[in-house]
Amino acid sequence: MPRIALSIRAQLLLVLTVFLALPWLGYEYVRELERVLRDAQERTLAGTAQAVATALHDRPRLFAQTPDPIASFARERAEGRNAGSGVSLPPSASPEIAQIIEGLSRTTARIWVVDRDGVVLARAGTLKPPTAPRIPGSFWEQVGGATIGRLYTLVLDQPTDDFSDDAATRGAPRGRAVEGALAGILMTERRPTSDGMATLVSAAHPVWVGDQVRGVVIVEETANAVVAERNRAFERLFNIVLAVLLVGSLALTAYATWLSARIRRLRDAAERAIDEHGRVRAPFVATAAGDEIGDLSRSFSSVLARLSEHAGYQEKMASRLSHELRTPIAVVRSSLDNLKAASMPMDARVYMDRAQEGLTRLTQILTRMTEATRLEQSLVEVERERFDLVPVVTGCIEGFRLVYPAARIEYTPQAGPLLVEGSPDLIAQMLDKLVTNAVEFAQDRTIEVRLDADGVRVQLVVANDGPPVPEGLEGRLFESTVSVRPGGDSADPHLGLGLYIVRLIAQFHRGAARVANKPEGTGVVVTITLPLAARGQRAGVRADQG
Repeated sequence: MPRIALSIRAQLLLVLTVFLALPWLGYEYVRELERVLRDAQERTLAGTAQAVATALHDRPRLFAQTPDPIASFARERAEGRNAGSGVSLPPSASPEIAQIIEGLSRTTARIWVVDRDGVVLARAGTLKPPTAPRIPGSFWEQVGGATIGRLYTLVLDQPTDDFSDDAATRGAPRGRAVEGALAGILMTERRPTSDGMATLVSAAHPVWVGDQVRGVVIVEETANAVVAERNRAFERLFNIVLAVLLVGSLALTAYATWLSARIRRLRDAAERAIDEHGRVRAPFVATAAGDEIGDLSRSFSSVLARLSEHAGYQEKMASRLSHELRTPIAVVRSSLDNLKAASMPMDARVYMDRAQEGLTRLTQILTRMTEATRLEQSLVEVERERFDLVPVVTGCIEGFRLVYPAARIEYTPQAGPLLVEGSPDLIAQMLDKLVTNAVEFAQDRTIEVRLDADGVRVQLVVANDGPPVPEGLEGRLFESTVSVRPGGDSADPHLGLGLYIVRLIAQFHRGAARVANKPEGTGVVVTITLPLAARGQRAGVRADQG
């Protein structure tokens, strides 16, 4: 299963998605607020209907339809007050009831009083409020209305006063609430207008005369105020939520960027402190921050300091061992020479020869242990010079053919000069290590040495037939004390320092060393890549200035 890699900024922004639950919570809050407002509106209408009905209880005269001149005059006044609605009161309207309900009516509510037969006795108020002049909002309100306000307009139902009021022209309203009030029960009802542009909320309360219901008080109002308040609450809440999400996203992004930058600086400092071969090359400067990253940097600094001390101890160990062991080795060697000059039995001379062989191997081990250390120290003082690589390699190959007459070394000299900056003696030492390894592994098979140049760099290639390098060790063979020889039986000791010296010399020449198996798995190819000297480049510069 592939591992998904996410940066700290991506992870923190992913955590920020938890805040996406805020819009849902806000939506649920607005729905609950709308329900509360609806209940409050219904209770208010029911209270108004009850108040009007209470004023009309047990007054049978109000429901006696006996018109007289005074009543006609009052009806004309009532018609004048209701002229704004565009509908005249019916002849059955009661001026006295109209006077009672006129003081209880509200601007956006309409009150009806009807008898049991549905005859309208009085009506007051209108469902459509008077048109008020539009006051422009502030600059930010105008900007919000022109941007996110348009989105709210598309998502939310918008209240409108442009609806069809059929009840005002078709007579008294009918419905479940009126039927319930005629049965003696206070009821509320919600219904849409005939054109569906608005919702009407009505409350009907019975009017009692004795123990009989003689009429019904109906109070109507649109739900526009509730819808408008819901929309305002929704907009305010979601504006706050969007602001919180925006500020939170910016804050988390900025914090994640700052945190990532600190971690990257810590990573870069750790990479600068240790080279690709695991050697400590620069001090690690810890930060003084008091958080976990600062604590981690101080831990890195402490670990690298101890690692540097241990690496320094190991680097000096070879020279210390060489210095400490040379005196006892010299004592053993002189003692063996004295014993060899003295007469002794033949069986004792066999043991002496074995001791001499062991002493020789021990001397070789000490020599090779100090060779790498001395080379590292001497590279600082070696002067660079420009030289032709072709005669150096050609001369070395001729010498190798004399030293290893049984080996088949194939080499074709280059025609033109290949100028490099460095030391020809070090190149010869490096080539000696490469060919010596190739001769040992080739086992009397062909060894190929060649120079390949492309005008910018030159590659010194040494290839031999033989066993391939074990998988996974190609990149480690140039480390010190790493060897793939079967070991144990050879008279010549191996400490895994040959290719390590090759790498040091290649790096001194600003090049690189690489080892790989042949494609068919029949041998090993070692490639040393060196840059060619540029024209006009000054030679004779010391290595520590290069």
